[in-house]
Amino acid sequence: TIHGSKGLEFPVVHVVGVNHDSIPGAIRPSKCPPPSGMVAGGEGSPDEIARAAHNEEQECLFYVAMSRARDRLAFYGATAKSNGTSRPLSKFLDRMGAVSRRSVTPSTTLPPAPDVAHIPVVFSGTPRFTSDAVALYESCGRRFLYTHLLQVGGRRRVSAFMLMHEAIREVYRAVISQGTASPDQCDMLLEQAFITHGLHEHGYVEDYRAMASTMLNYFLESRAGTLVEAAAALRITFDKYEVEVRPDEVLVRDGVRTLRRVKTGHATSQGSKDVGAAAFVLAARDAFPDAVVELVYLADATAKPLRLSDRELSNRHIKLGTILRDIRAGTFRAEASDMTCPNCPALFVCGAIPPGDLVKIF
Repeated sequence: TIHGSKGLEFPVVHVVGVNHDSIPGAIRPSKCPPPSGMVAGGEGSPDEIARAAHNEEQECLFYVAMSRARDRLAFYGATAKSNGTSRPLSKFLDRMGAVSRRSVTPSTTLPPAPDVAHIPVVFSGTPRFTSDAVALYESCGRRFLYTHLLQVGGRRRVSAFMLMHEAIREVYRAVISQGTASPDQCDMLLEQAFITHGLHEHGYVEDYRAMASTMLNYFLESRAGTLVEAAAALRITFDKYEVEVRPDEVLVRDGVRTLRRVKTGHATSQGSKDVGAAAFVLAARDAFPDAVVELVYLADATAKPLRLSDRELSNRHIKLGTILRDIRAGTFRAEASDMTCPNCPALFVCGAIPPGDLVKIF
Protein backbone atom coordinates (compact mmCIF):
# COMPACT_ATOMS: atom_id res chain seq x y z
CA THR A 1 0.00 0.00 0.00
CA ILE A 2 1.03 3.62 -0.35
CA HIS A 3 0.82 4.10 3.40
CA GLY A 4 2.94 1.00 3.97
CA SER A 5 5.68 2.25 1.64
CA LYS A 6 6.45 5.36 3.66
CA GLY A 7 10.18 5.64 4.33
CA LEU A 8 11.06 3.13 1.60
CA GLU A 9 12.66 3.70 -1.81
CA PHE A 10 12.69 1.54 -4.93
CA PRO A 11 14.53 1.85 -8.26
CA VAL A 12 11.23 1.61 -10.13
CA VAL A 13 7.71 2.29 -8.86
CA HIS A 14 4.49 1.39 -10.68
CA VAL A 15 1.36 3.14 -9.41
CA VAL A 16 -1.84 1.63 -10.75
CA GLY A 17 -5.41 2.89 -10.73
CA VAL A 18 -4.47 6.58 -11.01
CA ASN A 19 -7.99 7.75 -11.82
CA HIS A 20 -10.04 10.62 -10.51
CA ASP A 21 -12.37 8.23 -8.68
CA SER A 22 -9.39 6.53 -6.98
CA ILE A 23 -7.09 9.40 -6.01
CA PRO A 24 -8.30 11.86 -4.81
CA GLY A 25 -11.41 9.69 -4.91
CA ALA A 26 -14.80 10.43 -3.44
CA ILE A 27 -15.02 11.92 0.00
CA ARG A 28 -16.90 10.02 2.65
CA PRO A 29 -19.07 12.56 4.44
CA SER A 30 -18.93 12.48 8.21
CA LYS A 31 -22.03 11.20 9.94
CA CYS A 32 -21.51 13.87 12.58
CA PRO A 33 -19.95 16.97 10.94
CA PRO A 34 -18.62 19.71 13.21
CA PRO A 35 -20.89 22.73 13.72
CA SER A 36 -20.13 25.88 11.76
CA GLY A 37 -17.29 27.85 13.31
CA MET A 38 -15.92 25.00 15.43
CA VAL A 39 -12.84 24.36 13.22
CA ALA A 40 -10.39 27.18 13.89
CA GLY A 41 -9.08 28.71 10.68
CA GLY A 42 -11.57 26.82 8.55
CA GLU A 43 -13.12 28.64 5.62
CA GLY A 44 -16.57 27.87 4.36
CA SER A 45 -19.19 25.40 5.47
CA PRO A 46 -18.37 22.21 7.40
CA ASP A 47 -18.77 20.26 4.14
CA GLU A 48 -16.31 22.52 2.32
CA ILE A 49 -13.80 22.28 5.17
CA ALA A 50 -14.02 18.46 5.13
CA ARG A 51 -13.60 18.38 1.36
CA ALA A 52 -10.52 20.61 1.51
CA ALA A 53 -8.99 18.41 4.22
CA HIS A 54 -9.72 15.30 2.15
CA ASN A 55 -8.06 16.75 -0.95
CA GLU A 56 -5.03 17.83 1.07
CA GLU A 57 -4.66 14.35 2.54
CA GLN A 58 -4.94 12.78 -0.92
CA GLU A 59 -2.28 15.16 -2.27
CA CYS A 60 0.05 14.02 0.50
CA LEU A 61 -0.70 10.39 -0.29
CA PHE A 62 -0.01 10.96 -4.00
CA TYR A 63 3.29 12.64 -3.10
CA VAL A 64 4.28 9.66 -0.95
CA ALA A 65 3.57 7.30 -3.87
CA MET A 66 5.56 9.24 -6.47
CA SER A 67 8.49 10.03 -4.16
CA ARG A 68 9.21 6.34 -3.51
CA ALA A 69 10.83 6.05 -6.98
CA ARG A 70 14.58 6.58 -7.43
CA ASP A 71 15.01 6.12 -11.21
CA ARG A 72 11.70 5.46 -12.93
CA LEU A 73 8.08 6.18 -12.13
CA ALA A 74 5.12 4.82 -14.09
CA PHE A 75 1.43 5.60 -13.60
CA TYR A 76 -1.41 3.50 -14.96
CA GLY A 77 -5.06 4.40 -15.32
CA ALA A 78 -7.97 3.11 -17.34
CA THR A 79 -9.70 5.66 -19.59
CA ALA A 80 -13.01 3.81 -19.92
CA LYS A 81 -15.24 1.65 -17.77
CA SER A 82 -16.50 -1.80 -18.72
CA ASN A 83 -19.75 -0.28 -20.05
CA GLY A 84 -17.81 2.08 -22.34
CA THR A 85 -18.31 5.31 -20.41
CA SER A 86 -15.33 7.59 -19.88
CA ARG A 87 -13.22 7.26 -16.74
CA PRO A 88 -11.08 10.38 -16.26
CA LEU A 89 -7.52 10.20 -14.98
CA SER A 90 -6.48 11.77 -11.70
CA LYS A 91 -6.22 15.57 -11.77
CA PHE A 92 -2.94 15.24 -9.89
CA LEU A 93 -1.23 14.03 -13.08
CA ASP A 94 -1.77 17.42 -14.73
CA ARG A 95 0.21 19.10 -11.96
CA MET A 96 3.37 17.04 -12.52
CA GLY A 97 4.66 18.99 -15.50
CA ALA A 98 6.06 17.20 -18.53
CA VAL A 99 4.98 13.58 -18.38
CA SER A 100 5.33 11.08 -21.21
CA ARG A 101 1.88 9.62 -21.94
CA ARG A 102 1.14 6.50 -23.93
CA SER A 103 -2.17 4.84 -24.71
CA VAL A 104 -2.25 1.06 -24.64
CA THR A 105 -5.03 -1.24 -25.77
CA PRO A 106 -4.61 -4.33 -23.59
CA SER A 107 -5.54 -7.79 -24.71
CA THR A 108 -8.73 -8.80 -22.95
CA THR A 109 -8.40 -12.49 -23.78
CA LEU A 110 -6.72 -14.40 -21.00
CA PRO A 111 -4.73 -17.51 -21.84
CA PRO A 112 -6.38 -20.69 -20.59
CA ALA A 113 -5.47 -21.67 -17.06
CA PRO A 114 -3.16 -24.71 -16.89
CA ASP A 115 -5.76 -26.80 -15.07
CA VAL A 116 -8.51 -26.07 -17.62
CA ALA A 117 -6.90 -27.99 -20.48
CA HIS A 118 -8.05 -31.58 -20.76
CA ILE A 119 -5.36 -34.22 -20.37
CA PRO A 120 -5.68 -37.23 -22.70
CA VAL A 121 -5.80 -40.32 -20.49
CA VAL A 122 -5.36 -43.94 -21.53
CA PHE A 123 -6.33 -46.51 -18.91
CA SER A 124 -5.27 -50.12 -19.26
CA GLY A 125 -7.18 -52.73 -17.28
CA THR A 126 -10.13 -51.97 -15.03
CA PRO A 127 -9.76 -48.48 -13.56
CA ARG A 128 -10.27 -48.79 -9.81
CA PHE A 129 -10.19 -45.97 -7.28
CA THR A 130 -10.78 -46.01 -3.55
CA SER A 131 -13.63 -44.09 -1.98
CA ASP A 132 -11.06 -41.77 -0.42
CA ALA A 133 -9.61 -41.08 -3.87
CA VAL A 134 -12.94 -40.06 -5.42
CA ALA A 135 -13.64 -37.93 -2.33
CA LEU A 136 -10.30 -36.21 -2.96
CA TYR A 137 -11.32 -35.58 -6.60
CA GLU A 138 -14.51 -33.97 -5.33
CA SER A 139 -12.49 -31.53 -3.20
CA CYS A 140 -9.75 -30.87 -5.79
CA GLY A 141 -9.38 -32.66 -9.12
CA ARG A 142 -5.80 -31.46 -9.53
CA ARG A 143 -4.65 -32.96 -6.26
CA PHE A 144 -6.30 -36.24 -7.28
CA LEU A 145 -4.26 -36.15 -10.49
CA TYR A 146 -0.96 -35.67 -8.67
CA THR A 147 -1.72 -38.07 -5.82
CA HIS A 148 -3.44 -41.02 -7.48
CA LEU A 149 -2.51 -40.89 -11.17
CA LEU A 150 0.92 -39.25 -11.36
CA GLN A 151 1.85 -40.18 -7.79
CA VAL A 152 4.00 -37.09 -7.32
CA GLY A 153 3.91 -34.09 -5.06
CA GLY A 154 6.16 -34.92 -2.15
CA ARG A 155 5.13 -34.94 1.49
CA ARG A 156 3.89 -32.22 3.75
CA ARG A 157 5.74 -31.26 6.89
CA VAL A 158 4.57 -33.48 9.75
CA SER A 159 4.15 -32.01 13.22
CA ALA A 160 4.37 -33.92 16.49
CA PHE A 161 0.59 -33.72 16.79
CA MET A 162 0.20 -35.36 13.38
CA LEU A 163 2.73 -38.03 14.36
CA MET A 164 0.59 -38.79 17.41
CA HIS A 165 -2.37 -39.43 15.12
CA GLU A 166 -0.21 -41.70 12.96
CA ALA A 167 0.79 -43.65 16.07
CA ILE A 168 -2.87 -44.03 17.06
CA ARG A 169 -3.73 -45.34 13.59
CA GLU A 170 -0.89 -47.82 13.80
CA VAL A 171 -2.18 -49.10 17.15
CA TYR A 172 -5.85 -49.46 16.29
CA ARG A 173 -4.95 -51.20 13.03
CA ALA A 174 -2.79 -53.64 15.01
CA VAL A 175 -5.71 -54.27 17.37
CA ILE A 176 -8.02 -54.89 14.42
CA SER A 177 -5.57 -57.27 12.76
CA GLN A 178 -5.21 -59.40 15.89
CA GLY A 179 -8.94 -59.25 16.68
CA THR A 180 -8.84 -57.79 20.17
CA ALA A 181 -6.50 -56.38 22.80
CA SER A 182 -6.58 -55.45 26.46
CA PRO A 183 -5.86 -51.89 27.64
CA ASP A 184 -2.41 -53.01 28.84
CA GLN A 185 -1.62 -54.55 25.45
CA CYS A 186 -2.86 -51.38 23.79
CA ASP A 187 -0.53 -49.29 25.95
CA MET A 188 2.41 -51.49 24.94
CA LEU A 189 1.52 -51.09 21.28
CA LEU A 190 1.24 -47.33 21.76
CA GLU A 191 4.65 -47.17 23.44
CA GLN A 192 6.21 -48.99 20.51
CA ALA A 193 4.40 -46.75 18.01
CA PHE A 194 5.70 -43.64 19.78
CA ILE A 195 9.24 -44.99 19.47
CA THR A 196 8.69 -45.79 15.78
CA HIS A 197 7.50 -42.24 15.07
CA GLY A 198 10.09 -40.54 17.26
CA LEU A 199 7.67 -39.18 19.83
CA HIS A 200 9.18 -40.94 22.83
CA GLU A 201 11.78 -38.18 23.25
CA HIS A 202 9.42 -35.26 22.68
CA GLY A 203 9.13 -32.70 25.46
CA TYR A 204 5.36 -33.16 25.66
CA VAL A 205 5.38 -36.92 25.27
CA GLU A 206 3.28 -37.45 28.40
CA ASP A 207 0.58 -35.10 27.14
CA TYR A 208 0.53 -36.81 23.75
CA ARG A 209 0.45 -40.21 25.42
CA ALA A 210 -2.49 -39.17 27.59
CA MET A 211 -4.47 -37.95 24.57
CA ALA A 212 -3.65 -41.05 22.55
CA SER A 213 -4.55 -43.38 25.43
CA THR A 214 -7.91 -41.67 25.90
CA MET A 215 -8.74 -42.07 22.21
CA LEU A 216 -7.62 -45.70 22.09
CA ASN A 217 -9.52 -46.56 25.28
CA TYR A 218 -12.68 -45.28 23.63
CA PHE A 219 -11.90 -47.41 20.59
CA LEU A 220 -11.61 -50.52 22.78
CA GLU A 221 -14.83 -49.67 24.63
CA SER A 222 -16.76 -49.06 21.41
CA ARG A 223 -16.06 -52.60 20.17
CA ALA A 224 -16.30 -54.44 23.51
CA GLY A 225 -18.63 -57.45 23.50
CA THR A 226 -18.73 -57.77 19.72
CA LEU A 227 -17.83 -60.55 17.35
CA VAL A 228 -15.08 -59.49 14.97
CA GLU A 229 -15.35 -60.51 11.33
CA ALA A 230 -12.66 -60.23 8.69
CA ALA A 231 -13.04 -57.00 6.71
CA ALA A 232 -12.91 -57.41 2.95
CA ALA A 233 -12.86 -54.82 0.21
CA LEU A 234 -16.25 -53.89 -1.25
CA ARG A 235 -16.71 -52.58 -4.78
CA ILE A 236 -19.33 -50.74 -6.77
CA THR A 237 -19.15 -50.47 -10.56
CA PHE A 238 -19.83 -47.48 -12.80
CA ASP A 239 -19.57 -48.25 -16.51
CA LYS A 240 -16.41 -50.42 -16.28
CA TYR A 241 -14.97 -48.22 -13.53
CA GLU A 242 -14.78 -49.48 -9.98
CA VAL A 243 -14.86 -47.64 -6.67
CA GLU A 244 -13.35 -49.68 -3.87
CA VAL A 245 -14.40 -49.30 -0.25
CA ARG A 246 -12.52 -51.03 2.53
CA PRO A 247 -14.11 -50.93 5.99
CA ASP A 248 -11.61 -50.65 8.81
CA GLU A 249 -13.45 -53.39 10.67
CA VAL A 250 -16.65 -55.43 10.67
CA LEU A 251 -18.33 -56.09 14.01
CA VAL A 252 -21.38 -58.17 14.88
CA ARG A 253 -23.39 -57.28 17.98
CA ASP A 254 -26.74 -58.96 18.78
CA GLY A 255 -26.90 -60.35 15.28
CA VAL A 256 -26.45 -56.95 13.64
CA ARG A 257 -23.43 -56.50 11.38
CA THR A 258 -21.72 -53.09 11.58
CA LEU A 259 -19.20 -51.86 9.02
CA ARG A 260 -16.98 -49.18 10.54
CA ARG A 261 -14.54 -46.57 9.34
CA VAL A 262 -12.28 -45.27 12.12
CA LYS A 263 -10.97 -41.71 12.07
CA THR A 264 -8.62 -40.26 14.65
CA GLY A 265 -9.78 -36.66 14.26
CA HIS A 266 -12.98 -34.75 14.92
CA ALA A 267 -16.19 -35.07 12.93
CA THR A 268 -16.75 -32.40 10.28
CA SER A 269 -19.99 -31.01 8.93
CA GLN A 270 -19.33 -32.58 5.51
CA GLY A 271 -17.75 -35.82 6.70
CA SER A 272 -20.94 -37.80 6.14
CA LYS A 273 -22.00 -35.90 3.02
CA ASP A 274 -19.13 -36.36 0.57
CA VAL A 275 -19.06 -38.92 -2.22
CA GLY A 276 -16.60 -41.09 -0.29
CA ALA A 277 -19.16 -41.61 2.48
CA ALA A 278 -21.87 -42.26 -0.10
CA ALA A 279 -19.69 -44.87 -1.80
CA PHE A 280 -19.26 -46.56 1.58
CA VAL A 281 -23.04 -46.75 2.08
CA LEU A 282 -23.72 -47.91 -1.49
CA ALA A 283 -21.09 -50.64 -1.36
CA ALA A 284 -22.27 -51.79 2.07
CA ARG A 285 -25.88 -52.00 0.89
CA ASP A 286 -24.88 -54.11 -2.10
CA ALA A 287 -22.88 -56.55 0.04
CA PHE A 288 -24.91 -56.52 3.28
CA PRO A 289 -28.37 -54.99 2.80
CA ASP A 290 -29.20 -55.11 6.52
CA ALA A 291 -25.84 -53.93 7.83
CA VAL A 292 -25.21 -50.71 9.74
CA VAL A 293 -22.56 -48.31 8.47
CA GLU A 294 -20.72 -46.35 11.13
CA LEU A 295 -18.12 -43.59 11.27
CA VAL A 296 -16.03 -43.60 14.44
CA TYR A 297 -14.34 -40.35 15.54
CA LEU A 298 -11.82 -41.11 18.27
CA ALA A 299 -11.12 -37.46 19.11
CA ASP A 300 -14.83 -36.93 19.79
CA ALA A 301 -15.33 -40.35 21.43
CA THR A 302 -18.38 -40.87 19.24
CA ALA A 303 -19.57 -43.45 16.74
CA LYS A 304 -22.07 -42.00 14.28
CA PRO A 305 -24.31 -44.19 12.12
CA LEU A 306 -23.97 -43.13 8.51
CA ARG A 307 -27.50 -42.68 7.22
CA LEU A 308 -28.39 -41.17 3.87
CA SER A 309 -31.89 -40.88 2.46
CA ASP A 310 -32.78 -42.56 -0.83
CA ARG A 311 -32.74 -39.16 -2.51
CA GLU A 312 -29.31 -38.31 -1.09
CA LEU A 313 -27.95 -41.69 -2.17
CA SER A 314 -29.38 -41.23 -5.65
CA ASN A 315 -27.78 -37.79 -5.97
CA ARG A 316 -24.43 -39.08 -4.70
CA HIS A 317 -24.63 -42.05 -7.08
CA ILE A 318 -25.10 -39.65 -9.99
CA LYS A 319 -22.23 -37.51 -8.71
CA LEU A 320 -19.92 -40.53 -8.45
CA GLY A 321 -20.69 -41.40 -12.05
CA THR A 322 -20.01 -37.82 -13.11
CA ILE A 323 -16.65 -37.80 -11.30
CA LEU A 324 -15.55 -41.02 -13.00
CA ARG A 325 -16.61 -39.68 -16.40
CA ASP A 326 -14.65 -36.48 -15.76
CA ILE A 327 -11.59 -38.54 -14.84
CA ARG A 328 -11.93 -40.51 -18.06
CA ALA A 329 -12.30 -37.23 -19.98
CA GLY A 330 -9.08 -35.90 -18.45
CA THR A 331 -10.71 -33.08 -16.48
CA PHE A 332 -8.64 -32.20 -13.43
CA ARG A 333 -9.59 -28.72 -12.26
CA ALA A 334 -7.82 -27.13 -9.32
CA GLU A 335 -9.92 -25.80 -6.46
CA ALA A 336 -7.77 -22.88 -5.36
CA SER A 337 -8.01 -22.13 -1.66
CA ASP A 338 -5.92 -19.90 0.57
CA MET A 339 -6.68 -22.30 3.42
CA THR A 340 -5.91 -25.71 1.90
CA CYS A 341 -3.43 -25.06 -0.93
CA PRO A 342 -0.46 -24.10 1.32
CA ASN A 343 -0.77 -27.50 3.06
CA CYS A 344 -1.09 -29.49 -0.17
CA PRO A 345 1.86 -31.83 -0.91
CA ALA A 346 1.54 -30.87 -4.59
CA LEU A 347 1.70 -27.11 -3.99
CA PHE A 348 5.01 -26.58 -5.79
CA VAL A 349 4.26 -28.80 -8.79
CA CYS A 350 0.67 -27.69 -9.32
CA GLY A 351 0.27 -26.08 -12.73
CA ALA A 352 0.75 -27.01 -16.36
CA ILE A 353 1.32 -30.63 -17.40
CA PRO A 354 3.78 -31.64 -20.16
CA PRO A 355 2.10 -32.50 -23.48
CA GLY A 356 1.21 -36.08 -24.29
CA ASP A 357 -1.10 -38.86 -23.14
CA LEU A 358 -1.33 -40.00 -19.55
CA VAL A 359 -1.07 -43.80 -19.58
CA LYS A 360 -2.09 -45.63 -16.43
CA ILE A 361 -2.05 -49.40 -15.97
CA PHE A 362 -4.38 -50.89 -13.36
